[in-house]
Amino acid sequence: MAISLVGIAMLISGCGLLPGIGPDPRIEASPVADVACPETYEDGYAEAGLVPPGFSPVAVLHCNPYASQEDAEGTWSGVLLERREGDLGPLLAALAHPSDPHSIGPCPAIAYLVPEIWIEGDDGTVIRAAIPTDGCGAPKPVGLDEALALLPVTEETFVPISLVESNSATAAGCAAQAQFLIIAGLDDIDQQESSGPAPEDAALSDDALIPMAMAAWPDTESVTGARLCDYAAMSSAKGSSDAGTTRFVGARELDADAARELTALARIASAAPSCTATATAVVVAHIEYTGGVVVATVELDGCARLIDPGMRARTAPQDVLSLLTP
Repeated sequence: MAISLVGIAMLISGCGLLPGIGPDPRIEASPVADVACPETYEDGYAEAGLVPPGFSPVAVLHCNPYASQEDAEGTWSGVLLERREGDLGPLLAALAHPSDPHSIGPCPAIAYLVPEIWIEGDDGTVIRAAIPTDGCGAPKPVGLDEALALLPVTEETFVPISLVESNSATAAGCAAQAQFLIIAGLDDIDQQESSGPAPEDAALSDDALIPMAMAAWPDTESVTGARLCDYAAMSSAKGSSDAGTTRFVGARELDADAARELTALARIASAAPSCTATATAVVVAHIEYTGGVVVATVELDGCARLIDPGMRARTAPQDVLSLLTP
């Protein structure tokens, strides 16, 4: 009886402890002058909310921050802004569904992809629409996607962010960007490799780690040449913010003698100290030898690190920098 009375009291008082009970937690959106899609805004971001009274919608603007587009340079990732017009009634009705109060119960530990929707008014201002969600923050199935699909696209604007596939880089046998992984503190790998394999009768526990052989420099005499892929740091890509990434700018070849000199100098480079400077020019060297190819990445400025084939950071000797500088 006591439990029943408590439950009745909660329902009567309108307490928001249970999903779906209580006021809509969303506030009214404030109209702003321009749309700010994810990945493109710099000076703040409008708070999402309900369509305010007196606001007369005439179009919906849908942001897709995971779009891609091809041009003569290759494939770009970026943000696509679609303008859709027509009968906005079904879409506005879907957005008007109330959101549930925050749930006090367990929620799945997953991230939700919430649509990014803006509404344009007849006065030219826009509001960022708050999507109805359940008590765990997941979008509610209110028919929003279906209502959006019914509206024809009248205009599209694509903002490129990063060139993920470069036609010129592909033709040269290079990656679109200089990407490398640094594994620090692995100098003991050399000792493990020199100590030889473990005895065949060595017992392995269930959680034992089997060492993986890391790539190493080839014998200098076996080197037959090298292909150099040049990259430059870019602060923007076609007017968009893309700080900290690189772009392919060309490819070169080293003959056997120069490639052997590079290998001999690089293999004795010392471990690199901690450094946070950003390089503006990077070279990825694909060193060819009779047994295959190994890859090393060299920053020509900034920290001037040399990432060896085993993905360990070294300090590039000045002679290496001189040899690789175009």
